[in-house]
Amino acid sequence: MISASEWRKWFLQHLIGEGVNNVITEEQILREAGRHYDINLDHALRSLKDEGIVMSLDSNREKRFVVNYDKLDEAQEIINSETESRENRHQNPLIQPFMPEPDGYAYWFDNKNDRKFEKQNIYNIYFKKTDKMNFAAQLITRSVSSPKTIYMGSINEPDSYISRLWHATSTIAKESTDGTFILQKLQDKERIACGNNRQRGKIALSIFRKLGYIQQVEVKGNSTRFKLSGRKPFAVTLDEIFNSKTNGNSL
Repeated sequence: MISASEWRKWFLQHLIGEGVNNVITEEQILREAGRHYDINLDHALRSLKDEGIVMSLDSNREKRFVVNYDKLDEAQEIINSETESRENRHQNPLIQPFMPEPDGYAYWFDNKNDRKFEKQNIYNIYFKKTDKMNFAAQLITRSVSSPKTIYMGSINEPDSYISRLWHATSTIAKESTDGTFILQKLQDKERIACGNNRQRGKIALSIFRKLGYIQQVEVKGNSTRFKLSGRKPFAVTLDEIFNSKTNGNSL
């Protein structure tokens, strides 16, 4: 659960992000919080109103919120405050403001637990509601800029990014003398599918690991080594994975 202090920052970033004073409706708040919504958001908003930092502009049609201009400095202090420990901030990073989930996709997991270094990117991974082996990802940041959605395609489609990256992953693992590989090898093998900044390659490895297709072997320096697990596409589906999680088993 996200703390009330982080919700306060999130809410104020909506209102005065990048130095622009915005007006936010109650409907927008609920829509953008989405599945992340919890009672702490209500507590955060109530406390900001009680302190006079946020004002409510009520009308017959809708409720709107704006930062009190006289309390602008206090609002900025809250956004810049360090109210939680470094560990907690990484466990519950501030939700990127105005980050709707990709249309037609459902949230599956994020890669926070796979990160070994502080500056590694965090991604939310989604699957398509009509094809649970079709994936997309969004980069989580503290920025108020529009989120970037990276569509990986379906593992059932041979020409999709995710299928090409699985083929490349299988190939480099088999070509390796010890059966292990790193992201750089995947990048060298399939540059186009990985993309210039290797984002699709990173996302693919997170997905393959979650599906149980690959396993982490070791972390050395800035590189993580993986190996094939023996599982392959079509041998296991998301429904089977979800069922195994429900039954208390893990990959």
